[in-house]
Amino acid sequence: MFIYRRVVSTVYIYVHNPHKTLLIHGGVEMSMGQEKRYSTGLQDLDRILEGGLFLGENVVWEAESGTFAREFMDAFIKQGIVDGSCVIYLDFIYPPQAVLFHFQPLIKQLPKGWENRLLVLDCFSDAGGQGELVFNDFYDQAPPWIRKVPSSRDPERFHHFFGRIEREFVTLGTRLVFYSLSMMEQIWGQDAVNAFFSHVCPALYAYETLAYWLLMKHAHPPDFIARIEHTTQVVVDLSREQNRTYLSVKKGGRRYSPSAYKEREYMAKGSEILFKKRTP
Repeated sequence: MFIYRRVVSTVYIYVHNPHKTLLIHGGVEMSMGQEKRYSTGLQDLDRILEGGLFLGENVVWEAESGTFAREFMDAFIKQGIVDGSCVIYLDFIYPPQAVLFHFQPLIKQLPKGWENRLLVLDCFSDAGGQGELVFNDFYDQAPPWIRKVPSSRDPERFHHFFGRIEREFVTLGTRLVFYSLSMMEQIWGQDAVNAFFSHVCPALYAYETLAYWLLMKHAHPPDFIARIEHTTQVVVDLSREQNRTYLSVKKGGRRYSPSAYKEREYMAKGSEILFKKRTP
């Protein structure tokens, strides 16, 4: 059974002076360099991101087909559960049968008690699945950590539903995966997705969560992409060229080293993501 707890967001105040930027947290001053970072589940990616993720960051993944985006999501989910955080996964693309099949190998790698920290929300059955009985019948014997969202077809109803998730179920450090913005746009339209993202992305920042949002490259007009990129804190690009896959950080938030923005080649070996070692 997924454990829900309500949390009041911690307030951070940033103070700038000519010598350093201070973070005042609960009356205690810390330099920005001391702020804790959280692992993506991939050590090489953590190094690219100068130590990992800051609480509150939303990461938009702009992925071409065949770039193993799901493996990056799985590593993020696994790390959150290993760290003792709650993880909420929202899937708009696949039916619940396929989602359960996909999670089976990942579940085998999770520590005892994982089912108390993982909540999978089926946003497909009522939307893309159009309420077909074959998807609804799945819930006669579904594991308790998979739940159907009955309001996913209607953006306004879903927005209200997710507001309840934010207020009552999200805690500091909760990880969320939205799979994906592209399918949400196909179901709801651009205006509705822009309205949802422009509200939820800042809200998750304020709640001090960690969130991944998948966006398929070449599937959206430039103005739609521009609004998403402007709102989020981090943008990671996954591309494919001549059977080689590459990662580059397009927007890094509070990361200023030029090396963070260099293109890196990587590959998938089983469920692992391996980055090619860079030559001096």
